Amino acid sequence: MFRTVHGDASSADKATRKVGGVYVREPVFEVPVWWLAIRRFFGFFGLAGRKAAKHPVLSSLIALAAWLRIALGSSAFGWLLVGVLLTLSAWAVLHWASFERMVRFPVVSAWRRWFVYERRWHATMAVCGLAVLYGDLEYVPSLRQVRSTRFVDRVIVDMVSGQIPEQWENQAPALAHTFGALSCRVRTVKPRRIALEFMHADPLAATVKPGQLDTDDESHSVDRMPVNLAALPLGVCADGQPWTLRLTTHVLIAGASEAGKGSVVWALLRALGPAIRTGYVAPWVLDPKGGMELSFGEPLFQRFEADSYEGMARMLEDAADLMDRRTRLLRGVARQHIPTPDEPLVLVVVDEMADLTSYCPDRAIRQRIASALSRLLSKGRAAAVHVVAALQDPRKDVLPFRDLFPVRICLRVTEASHVDMVLGDGARDRGATCDLIDPELAGVGFVTVAGVREPVRVRATYHSDSDIAAMVERFKPLIHDAIPAQRSHDLDGKEVDKL
Repeated sequence: MFRTVHGDASSADKATRKVGGVYVREPVFEVPVWWLAIRRFFGFFGLAGRKAAKHPVLSSLIALAAWLRIALGSSAFGWLLVGVLLTLSAWAVLHWASFERMVRFPVVSAWRRWFVYERRWHATMAVCGLAVLYGDLEYVPSLRQVRSTRFVDRVIVDMVSGQIPEQWENQAPALAHTFGALSCRVRTVKPRRIALEFMHADPLAATVKPGQLDTDDESHSVDRMPVNLAALPLGVCADGQPWTLRLTTHVLIAGASEAGKGSVVWALLRALGPAIRTGYVAPWVLDPKGGMELSFGEPLFQRFEADSYEGMARMLEDAADLMDRRTRLLRGVARQHIPTPDEPLVLVVVDEMADLTSYCPDRAIRQRIASALSRLLSKGRAAAVHVVAALQDPRKDVLPFRDLFPVRICLRVTEASHVDMVLGDGARDRGATCDLIDPELAGVGFVTVAGVREPVRVRATYHSDSDIAAMVERFKPLIHDAIPAQRSHDLDGKEVDKL
């Protein structure tokens, strides 16, 4: 082993190391100064070459600027720079979104990679215990890429052999504090590669207005489903991207009082508005709170019940009977019902489900409700009869068929144990701290996304009374303009098949 020494240190300083339990003294050699100079000279150019290969765009721009400076001279080069700056300024004014995506974000990403992450990376890995010592060598996780947005820095990292994402999740709070972020989330990209998402600004702190997610829907055709049921926009994710819900099965919304369950329900109804207007979706709505929450949207609903437990039980039984009729018609024809205006997707919306399954004073009606819900949740998906339920208490004794809801949304809850009950075992350990959500942030929660191990933090749009009134006027069904929502006591069993 060659080591650099000065003066008489070569004779006095003897290095030792432990090899196989035995301390071995290594020889120390004096290295000539001229050899050190050559190494430093070529080492500098080698480092510059590696940096250029690592950042080809920046290196190309620097090389181009140097060539232009030599070829054009200082005066012409100065005017060229002024022209470039004016062009960039005009671009930013005329189309900020594309300028931000193609210019601002790449520049910010390069700056934050060097100034925030690279210069503290090695020390942080060592202090947090993420660097690995093997023999005399230290292995440090590789920082491969940094991509910045307005709210999040996404840092791609190659883990050291033998590491797992859980080790990084345990150190996520320390990493967030070290790099000056509000939070750090760990996501798996592929084997041995993870993404650290450092949130440096919270897009969910501000109320999300309904207009932020609206699209032009003035000319919807009645010949096809006017919305994408696999990507219904409900709000905003923590990275600033739209939060979309896949409504191809049943949905459970859990949250304490004033957590924002109504915001999620109204956001869902608004997202389905064009389909409700053209008859492809028929909401059947139950509001055990006497209609206080959902009666404002009654013109949108095909059926609405808020007055009696008997009427609610009958509506659920009618939905289950409709589901059974569809499954019989589909037998040998298709495995999935395709909604049409004549046979729409029936969306059974239940507010405060615990009031029906546990708190209803009539035991016989509770059993009827439980039986109908069990039938709907176990077979309704293929028949396009979907249940969207909201409740405060997710315990099994309150909602015994909780596991039959494939899609679950957990807003602010009162106990940490409720998080795992709703989102699955280990969800809170993976970052879904629903019990710590600020009570002022109504509509903020966590959802699980297919194919993503970590829960995603989201916020639903907030609808004021005036927003709901405008939504009702905008999306009330074309074929039912003069027909009010049907109540359960207005229908007999034969009329259900006509809906």
